[in-house]
Amino acid sequence: MRFPHGSVLRELLGREWRERYQGSLLGAAWLVLLPLAQLAVLAFVFGQLLPARSASAGMAYPVFLALGLFPWLLFANAVNRGVTTYLDHAGLIARVPLPPALYVHARVLASVLVDLAGFLVVLAVLLASGLRPSAPGLLAATAALAVLALMALALARIAALLQVFVRDLAPLVGQLTGLGFFLSPVLYERAQLPAPVAAALGWNPLVAPIEAIRGGLSGSAALPWAALAASAAVAVLLLGLSLALQRRAGRHLEDFL
Repeated sequence: MRFPHGSVLRELLGREWRERYQGSLLGAAWLVLLPLAQLAVLAFVFGQLLPARSASAGMAYPVFLALGLFPWLLFANAVNRGVTTYLDHAGLIARVPLPPALYVHARVLASVLVDLAGFLVVLAVLLASGLRPSAPGLLAATAALAVLALMALALARIAALLQVFVRDLAPLVGQLTGLGFFLSPVLYERAQLPAPVAAALGWNPLVAPIEAIRGGLSGSAALPWAALAASAAVAVLLLGLSLALQRRAGRHLEDFL
């Protein structure tokens, strides 16, 4: 079974890659170097300067942080890069008879693949350093990454469409993802928080995937399967909402570009 517009999607992916790294001194090496630099700074600040709320039982804090930070970057970068897709491709959308959402899919997929490659490099280092995930843990981590990618795609589709009609949405999305970073257990464990606060944060649909990735890859026996399934349901609902918005507002897209 052939994917509709598969060859076009591959061409758009190649274009995204070239535009992202063309003229760059280090090229694709930035996909690992920048997150590693961010990891080093955060590990120093929250592992050494402010250790009271960041100590993680059973693993070194840089490992704990890496298993939360890189999945978060995969999600946040895809959403932030996807939000301006229609405005960035306005000329092509007006001239080329393709489904406009295809441009969002290409940009989100390119971002996810780049950040996934960086995460896999870091994960290989962690595995060589002694990290020993179980088979169910690997399954949970893979499922959680898929949930994050699906949620990023759904939100990017919604944000890209709304950005056409509300031009100041992009900076708002950037602010909201920055806020979401601190409302997700990237820097800390929810078990360190007061019980009511930890329970409230559990309603954040990004919490379960991050905890599933961290628990699954660190060999934890307790994996949040039920919470992960709930997050997957939220991602599917958001994708359905994005499809409904596309059908309703997509016909007016070219008029506002």
